[in-house]
Amino acid sequence: MWNLIGEPEPNSVINCNETRHSKNQIQVKGHTIPKFLKSDFVIFHQNIRALNNCKFDELSFPLTTNPPHTICFTKHHLDTNEIDKIVLPNYRFGSKFCRNSFKNGDVCIFTHESIQSTNMNLNGLCKKKKYLEICAVKLHLPSHEICVITTYRSPSGNYQYFIDELETILNMIYSNSVEIIICGDININCLINSTSKQLLDSLLDSYGLHSTFKFPTRIQNNSYSTIGNIFIHTFKFSNFTVYPIVNGLSDHDAQSLILHKILVQNTNTHFYYNRKIDKLAVIDFNTKLSYESWEDIFTENNVNTIFNKFLNTYLRIFHSCFPRKKVRHKSCRKAWITPGIKTSCINKQRLFLIQRNSNDPNLSKYYKKYCRILTNVIKLAKKKIL
Repeated sequence: MWNLIGEPEPNSVINCNETRHSKNQIQVKGHTIPKFLKSDFVIFHQNIRALNNCKFDELSFPLTTNPPHTICFTKHHLDTNEIDKIVLPNYRFGSKFCRNSFKNGDVCIFTHESIQSTNMNLNGLCKKKKYLEICAVKLHLPSHEICVITTYRSPSGNYQYFIDELETILNMIYSNSVEIIICGDININCLINSTSKQLLDSLLDSYGLHSTFKFPTRIQNNSYSTIGNIFIHTFKFSNFTVYPIVNGLSDHDAQSLILHKILVQNTNTHFYYNRKIDKLAVIDFNTKLSYESWEDIFTENNVNTIFNKFLNTYLRIFHSCFPRKKVRHKSCRKAWITPGIKTSCINKQRLFLIQRNSNDPNLSKYYKKYCRILTNVIKLAKKKIL
């Protein structure tokens, strides 16, 4: 038997036994997740199996509380026009690849707005869809230049072609001054020492790259596999942490990689300048302009001198009425993410873990019903706020 979890309620209270915060860790339903430090560089990857607004909404809670620097999705299932409409607060599109034939597939990368990045256009190398789908960005960090590659290979894709093309791309990108990180779903189970795995390991080892996930990232009933993975230079990045994220948004668990002691910009806090312009300030501005005699301007004959004196006087009054202030800008916090919605998302993840290891059709039916209710609750909460 399995225990039913109550239906999502937008105003329910978080159970302290569900989520606990400490200085360096976040404890969620029995799984310890390291809390990101300022010296950590974080990459998130998931085979999302169709990226849509509902999944973005559920991702909003963890992304605003513990935002990674780079987010990589495989199998987003969107065409070029659809993916251009995707907006992820505090992130920008780093790179993308969309199929123009066949269904499903595709890859994309989001980078945090605090990090400088360059799109490395590899679309011309994706000549055979299903065999190799890839995109990449170069991240310009104070301490490193890192090339993040996201790739997907369909189970029916020619594996040798994938290996050959991946080698071509790595040869093109490889440099002593650039560190390479590969994340994606290659549909090779890294838990089994097969010929395909040996071929992949041999290629990546020649560039110093090794898999970081040694445990299952896809679990269904009695089936366990690690087909989603993140590969890094483990000698240069020896201080790292990896952990799975079970968010129930796909039958593939998300993967998160934390590189420790990497100098990066603070993604949580930025500063920007603004001016407060309201009715009172505008009235004060107009009044001060009206009190100016402008005598020193009208006595001049040179046009350039007249303009410079006018501009100096105008700007002096403007800056005194609308002073520029330095403002601390924090990561976007979505007001519609209520305590009840947070609790419901956590409960959904718990229910997902239960049903994926069960053959009970009633449980599967209940889980789908729970997801529909949660989606409607989120839509209603957003509608009230927006």
